[in-house]
Amino acid sequence: MVGSLWLVAASASHVGGAIFQRTTTAVMQPLTVDHQVAALQATTITYLFGAPLYVALLMAARRRLQENRLLDAVPHTGRRDRILAGLSRAAQRFSPAHRLLSRLVEKERKHRWVLTVLPFLISFVSANLLAQFYVTRLPFSAGNAITTLGPIAMAMAIAWRDDRKGLPLLLPLMSAVGAALMIPWGQRIDGVGVLAALCGAVSSAVMVSGGKAMAHAGILLKGTGLSMVAGLLLGAPSLLLVHWTGEVVIRGAVAGLLGVAGSALYWLAQAPLHLPKRLAGALSANGPALTSVVGLVVLGQGVGLICMVGIATILIASLLNAALTGSEDEKAAEVAKYNY
Repeated sequence: MVGSLWLVAASASHVGGAIFQRTTTAVMQPLTVDHQVAALQATTITYLFGAPLYVALLMAARRRLQENRLLDAVPHTGRRDRILAGLSRAAQRFSPAHRLLSRLVEKERKHRWVLTVLPFLISFVSANLLAQFYVTRLPFSAGNAITTLGPIAMAMAIAWRDDRKGLPLLLPLMSAVGAALMIPWGQRIDGVGVLAALCGAVSSAVMVSGGKAMAHAGILLKGTGLSMVAGLLLGAPSLLLVHWTGEVVIRGAVAGLLGVAGSALYWLAQAPLHLPKRLAGALSANGPALTSVVGLVVLGQGVGLICMVGIATILIASLLNAALTGSEDEKAAEVAKYNY
């Protein structure tokens, strides 16, 4: 056992964030399944209660958190800088083109935080919206299991790219098998729901990668808050058609609070605790595994024997991931380069 406390704590924070985020979906699901609100409205209601709280907490603690301003973000742009520098050298013989490119490079350096936040923003809002949609068409655990295949595939791709063919590649594969076991094969499955969950898998992978990029740039908290506010503004017109009841308000407030808590745990895992992007992708399978209990308690959706085997497979793989791949040398390497 070569694991270390930093990796166990980071893994626990990431898994906790996944549980809170998916519980948010479960809290709003009774409203969407009864057609009291649409998926877009459920997502926007969550942001309506969550975004102001998140922004207020961020403003109150901004000095202690010591995050960069958005304009002062320092994203990892080495590859992009090399490409732009090459284009600039190639255009030196053509003065008009060189001047135009120089202006574009100057603006890109000043506003490069936009390209850092934008992938996370789009994937964050899309993942939440798709979750509210497919959860009305698929069993809660099955829909969540499908979405985790995206981050798991990303973790395996990173391990393969870095020539890590042992446990770093095997354990995510083990999690993928567990997630596959949680899908009710042989039963009639809603095709539209599966398609939405697969799109959610892509969004989830981009969100894990984008969150790590924002953590590296020192703007993870601000970027997440901006994503919540953007989601609220984009969906605000749909709130005009909501029939507001006490249940809608209560569920929206609970979902918003859970969303803020989940975002805070994700930040703790990826920023102060430096959870490697590869491991974050592999650990994403814990979300559906543990929130199957949420589906049972909150939604009354039972868990079959094969699904329980899948859950056990995921949890064992995650335990091994946190216990066997966290040596002190790996910690130093991952912290130094943020897994880029």
